[in-house]
Amino acid sequence: ILSKVYSTLKPATGKPTTFMDISLSNLRPLRIIILGEVGQPGAYSVSPSTSLSSSLYYFRGPTTMGSLRDIRLLRKNKLIGSIDFYDYLLSGKTPNDLRLQLDDVVFIPPRGKTVMISGEINRPAIYELKEGEMLTDLIKIAGNLRVTTYMDRAQIDRIVAPELRDELGMDRKLVDINLGEIMKSGDDYPIQDGDRVNLFSILKTLLK
Repeated sequence: ILSKVYSTLKPATGKPTTFMDISLSNLRPLRIIILGEVGQPGAYSVSPSTSLSSSLYYFRGPTTMGSLRDIRLLRKNKLIGSIDFYDYLLSGKTPNDLRLQLDDVVFIPPRGKTVMISGEINRPAIYELKEGEMLTDLIKIAGNLRVTTYMDRAQIDRIVAPELRDELGMDRKLVDINLGEIMKSGDDYPIQDGDRVNLFSILKTLLK
């Protein structure tokens, strides 16, 4: 369009003698609303280039009671999408990341099923699992097994559901599983909220 006014920008013949350089100054910040399991819910001013994943840095992410697996973006009372922040933590990638707009709402729901894994695993810690994720999913999230993992036995310290405690006469129980058979057969083992999975070392087994 400007070439119609300044013919020397794009002359029909010869080289252009007029050049144009455009730069953008500071853009107006966006106001977004943060709700759910966060330390300080409310309105925040963020950069116009902020995405759903990078917005977490403005409010320091969810509290320990908040989910990292289902961070939701609401726009005009409609769910636009959500991201699983574990994808970023484990791979450095944020698939399906979403750009924020004015007055968007970032909502952090309560944390889902939470389990602990310890022993012969590369990243022993407490993890949040999505619905349908099982033992092998937990092992992958925790960085996979160490070479010294004893495969014939693993142990799960499980809290008994309140409605079953009187019937079983216990509040918790220990469940032994054959880790090798599960890994080979592909017949996965379900994990419950509050489970503590302990993987043993083959080195300690050999010493006995």
